[in-house]
Amino acid sequence: MTKKIIILGVPIDELTETQTVERIDRFVQSKRPHQIVTVNAEFLVAAQKDFSFRETLHQSSLNTADGIGVLWAAKYLSLPSIKTKFFHGLTTGWQLLCSALAVVFFPDHIRSVIPEKISGTDLIWSLAGLAESRGYSIFLLGGFGDTPQRVAVALRKKFPRLKIAGLYSGSPAEEGIVERVNKTGADILLVAFGPIKQELWISKNLKKLTASVCMGLGGTFDYIAGNKALAPNFLRYRGLEWAFRLITQPKRLFRIVNALPIFCYMVYRAKLLQNRPFRENVVGCLLNGKGQILVCRRKDSEPDFGASEHWQLPQGGIQVGEALEAAFRREIFEETGVSTLEVLGYVPDAYRYDWPAELADEMYSSKYRGQSQSIFYAKIGLGQNIKLDDREFDAYRWVNKEEIVSAIHPFRKDLAHLILQNFDRFVK
Repeated sequence: MTKKIIILGVPIDELTETQTVERIDRFVQSKRPHQIVTVNAEFLVAAQKDFSFRETLHQSSLNTADGIGVLWAAKYLSLPSIKTKFFHGLTTGWQLLCSALAVVFFPDHIRSVIPEKISGTDLIWSLAGLAESRGYSIFLLGGFGDTPQRVAVALRKKFPRLKIAGLYSGSPAEEGIVERVNKTGADILLVAFGPIKQELWISKNLKKLTASVCMGLGGTFDYIAGNKALAPNFLRYRGLEWAFRLITQPKRLFRIVNALPIFCYMVYRAKLLQNRPFRENVVGCLLNGKGQILVCRRKDSEPDFGASEHWQLPQGGIQVGEALEAAFRREIFEETGVSTLEVLGYVPDAYRYDWPAELADEMYSSKYRGQSQSIFYAKIGLGQNIKLDDREFDAYRWVNKEEIVSAIHPFRKDLAHLILQNFDRFVK
């Protein structure tokens, strides 16, 4: 697995374009559906409010950095913080100014964390080259009028042996599109329904699609078809593509505001939170006599994590002066009613994650930046019945070890992988 950089709670893969194409090649060969998202600053802003979209970004197989703003944010957030509150605020503001200037005057500086900007307008040509060399077929979905036909002509002009399995404009609300795509047997599906709409459509239909790679391309079809002008490379490299788009597409003003001042402010707030401690938390991997793991479903009144049913492991915070195991036993009793436990072992401070800045402010007035979770492995005693805390959960079930990653909510999958990595250390 490649390293992921977390920006505003969204994982971004630290890859070059060459590595991205190699990964896509493996996805196609796997014959299983994968979603790829080219994440830009607008996406990161939208994900702070639209939890269904944020869920999509967590579920995707690959998130590339599409935009200089994403590269800047990765670099800015990686800069060292000063622990003293007063100087931390000053330093954070100074770092913001210097790193923003570096985007234009020292563009290589901000590429030291995420090495390349991988946009749809660049990646589509690499994908077409891969498809031609490997014999993969592509379906072009979306765009107005004859746009997909003109895109196909442009791609075939450079890659004459490229297999175009199908072309269709369509819309996200139209019925029967999945069947139309599947009928062609396409290996790669490129969708241009417009930013966010296309990602949500792919996520919703991914399990029904037979294409191994599905990717949204926003306005890429328009650029290739010649409907819109693409900014010169020197402007794109120095982060000035927004100025070119504002001049040539003034209707994008609202989107540019989201991608510049609002995005910068959100990243600045996230940077300020880096000086805050993590809230200590304990998580229980509870096992029954069959070796199955308990997962609980949060109530419908919990909207913070998207549209999916929110299944998770029992967990909770540690009180002041409370020992880890004591906190674990207390939280398990409060949430599940289980009082008899055989603790098999635990991994302290196993997983840390940041909350979105607004959520941190709402929950604890920015006292904490996120949570540090210690994982406990334990067997429940014989005859112990599950009695859920009905203020938080409304259902529970037992799942096999192999099912834990798919069973719990996408936001908690990294934790699930850690549980599996340490499982055999404690469970014999």
